[in-house]
Amino acid sequence: MSELDPQLQEALSSFAAQQNILVALDFDGTMSPLVDRPEDARPLPESAELLESLGELPGVFTALISGRNLASLAQVYPHAMPEFCIGSHGAERKVPQAYQEQWADKPLNDEQRDSLERITQELTKVADSYENVSLEYKPSATVLHVRQAAPQEADAALSEAKNSLSDLAGAKLLEGKSVLEASVHHGDKGESLTWLRNLLHVDAVLFVGDDVTDENGFKVLKPVDLGVKVGSGPTAASHYIASPQDLPALLQNLISMRD
Repeated sequence: MSELDPQLQEALSSFAAQQNILVALDFDGTMSPLVDRPEDARPLPESAELLESLGELPGVFTALISGRNLASLAQVYPHAMPEFCIGSHGAERKVPQAYQEQWADKPLNDEQRDSLERITQELTKVADSYENVSLEYKPSATVLHVRQAAPQEADAALSEAKNSLSDLAGAKLLEGKSVLEASVHHGDKGESLTWLRNLLHVDAVLFVGDDVTDENGFKVLKPVDLGVKVGSGPTAASHYIASPQDLPALLQNLISMRD
């Protein structure tokens, strides 16, 4: 297991000293290495086991906050999932029975259904025009996947998709690593983190993510919180780890600090 950067170790120690904490993790590229086909993703077993152990400690809440829909997340997560799971960037939320009055999945209204139908029609045209470009369907979004396409084809498909949806009312575009999601739900991971913080009345939040869409989460963190980006690149997070293989060291250190 790799060692943590000393500055991250110090920041983690300060975070661990808070009485009630929330540990929230992205899935793809954070708990699971990125793969060509979304259905082939799996959390690193050690990360899943450590997250489960963290959730059993007093004063610690754990959550998954993913762009995946909850059904897709359950299919690729063979371990016991945290009680709190946010899917589709906040459009779907699974919480324990004691908190269910605080959230109820809302069906799409007529305007949203019409927008989603138009989004799907436009993205279907794009996907049909390029080799190895595919679509993923969520309750409130359609996603264009280009990871398996040749670089030039991928760039062209993403550009065409963005242009075709740019004037479509009600469509929110979320661009990630080799994906473009068009959603009629206007929440994001930052809104979801803030909702969980208020729901659980925690003193501090740790959020770990790797993608552009995770920046919305990092941006809502407070000075007492801890944001960790997986991989390189510009970020609002205060610290980095190199890859999903470094996540177990972070979680194990946090467990040791809380024991």
